[in-house]
Order: sequence, then structure tokens, then C-alpha cells
Amino acid sequence: MKLKAYPVSAVNSYISQYLAEDAFLDSIMVMGEVSGFKRAASGHLYFQLAEGGCTLRCVIFRGKAQLIRHPLADGQQVMVAGRLTVYEKDGSCQLYGETVLPVGEGAEKQQLEQLREKLAAEGLFEAARKKPLPRLPLSIGVITSAEGAAWADIQRVAYARWPQLRLTLYPSSVQGAAAPLELVQAIAKADAGGHDVLICGRGGGAAADLSAFNVETVVRAVAAAKTPLISAVGHEIDFSLCDLAADMRAATPSHAAELAVPVKAEIEAELARAKADLAEALQGAIGAYRQQVGLQQQRLQQAFPREITAKRQHLAQAAAQLELLSPLKTLARGYALAEKGGVLLTDAAEVAPGERIGVRLAKGRLACCVEGKEDE
Repeated sequence: MKLKAYPVSAVNSYISQYLAEDAFLDSIMVMGEVSGFKRAASGHLYFQLAEGGCTLRCVIFRGKAQLIRHPLADGQQVMVAGRLTVYEKDGSCQLYGETVLPVGEGAEKQQLEQLREKLAAEGLFEAARKKPLPRLPLSIGVITSAEGAAWADIQRVAYARWPQLRLTLYPSSVQGAAAPLELVQAIAKADAGGHDVLICGRGGGAAADLSAFNVETVVRAVAAAKTPLISAVGHEIDFSLCDLAADMRAATPSHAAELAVPVKAEIEAELARAKADLAEALQGAIGAYRQQVGLQQQRLQQAFPREITAKRQHLAQAAAQLELLSPLKTLARGYALAEKGGVLLTDAAEVAPGERIGVRLAKGRLACCVEGKEDE
């Protein structure tokens, strides 16, 4: 069998695209020992994760590197969460890191990863099941603490963007032993509230403060919501399983309000542009129709005289033929028509001497009395 040869660049590009479509590799946490650590002048971090005699290249770009709370160094045991893909230039696998956690933060992280893998295998995090946000929501349900900063931030941002918006709070604890059950109940209630969008989350805090949003029942409640739901847990560097299960992740509660609510002035300007474009298109269409009507009128005006002339000629010909057949032409040559009681006479036997008859000439009529007759 003859195999087709492909350029290296095409193969590497294919592998890169193939891995990019894998949801498992798109959000993965890898554990290993840091080696070959280097901080570039650009602020990017380059290193390898080593474990069991294997290594994996890692890079963390400057924006994410600035948010890492624990300084990295060779020999550290860490867990790196990010996206695995292929660096097309040399064809090597590479992990683009988002967050880094020391392994010393323990078994909870391992349990969290196991739960993430379990829920991912069930399809809860797949992009295909995520619902799009509506363009112009009129009503938004918010699941968070009534006393927290998140509720205040969401109101401030949302009302500034669209003052007539209706926000409804579904209060719930966001940390502590009671938080998971309250969050599940509040999400279900908000989902049944007829809202256009839901926002579920809280402000920042320590990892333990955010743990309620990694509880399986809460994650499943987020995924099961029929209303488009934005997860807004903590700050940008914070990560929760609810973020993966939601239809959209926001970096902060304020950011969630920005994602959900358009700026009224921008929408009004967009509508004004659309109205102007529609009016211009309508005027253009009317002008085109007017031009077509004008052409039709011109054609009719040109056709009518020709039609009338033809009809007149036809009428004249018919009149001429009719005139040829007219008995008046015969009378004009000296002939006359005799009639009795309005009936033309064609036989002398039809009258008797002494009867009165009429004689029609080419010009005028005579009243006559029959004095005698000759029958043939």
C-alpha cells in the first residue's frame, strides 16, 4: 500500500487541532516536580513537570504568572491546571498553565481532580451542552449571599448598564457546612423563576471559603439549570467546578454582570443605526419601484397611440366594406325600394290595384297608390 507523505507542519497542525477539540485536555490538572525552571525577561515562566521518569513541558504566560501565590523553584511538587496542546514549531506537547498549587495542599486537591474527571466523563463540562446568553435579558436571578459584596457589585454594574433591568436575589450561604444544600435549593428556585439569565457565585476568599462551589451536588445543580447560568466564583485566579459546569464563567461577580447585561446606550445606538440603514434601504426600494412604474407608463403611453391608430384603421376598413354592402349605394344609382306595411315588396302579386305603398328613393320617400300591375 502506497502512503501519502504529509509535510511536518501539516501533521503538527493537525495534532494541535485534534488536541484542541479534546475537552479533557482543554482543562486538565497535572502533578509533578518542577525542573528546569526559568523566568524569561518577558515575565513568562518556562519549566518541566517530571514524574515517573517522564517530563512535560510547561509555560505560564506573564498575565497568569503574576497571579501565582507561591514562588516556583526546581524540586517543588506542584499541580498545574491548564490546557494541554502541541507546540507546532517543534511538535512537542506543552501544558499552558493557568494556576499552580503546591501538592502539599493535599488530598483535597486530588479528590477534587477525581470529581472533575468523573463529571467530565459524564459530559457535564462539554461545550455542546452550554446554552448561549440572551442578547437583551429583562430579568436576572442572582444566587449569592445577601450580605456579601458580590450582590452589591452585581447590582451596581447591572443597573449602571441598564437601569430598567429587574434583578432578583435568591439568598444562600456561600461557605460553611450549610452552603451546599442552600445553594442547590436556591439554584432550583431561581431556575423556576422565569428569568432570562442566572448568576451564581460569591466574592473572593481562601480556597476553603470557595469549597462549596466544588461540591458535587452544587455542580450538578448548576449543570442541570434550564436557564442560562453564569458562574462567578471568587476572583480571576480562583477556579471551581461550577465554573466548568456553568454555561459561562465570569472572572468576578462584577464581570458576570457585564457579561449578562448590555449597555443600554450602545443598544440604542445600534438600533438607531439599524433604523437609518432600513430607512435608506426603503427609500432605495421605493425609488427603484418608481423608476419601474415610470418606465411602464412610458411604454403604455407609447403603445396607446399605436393601438388606437390600428383600431381606427380597422374600423375604417369595416365601414368601407359595410358601405359597399349598403342598399343605399344601390338606390344612389337610380333604383328604388317598394314596401307595404314596412315590408319590402319583391313580387307584384303581393299588392292589388288601389292599395297604397311606399317607395324609398336614394333621397326621400314617396307615398303611392297602385293603379295597375303586371304579373310575371
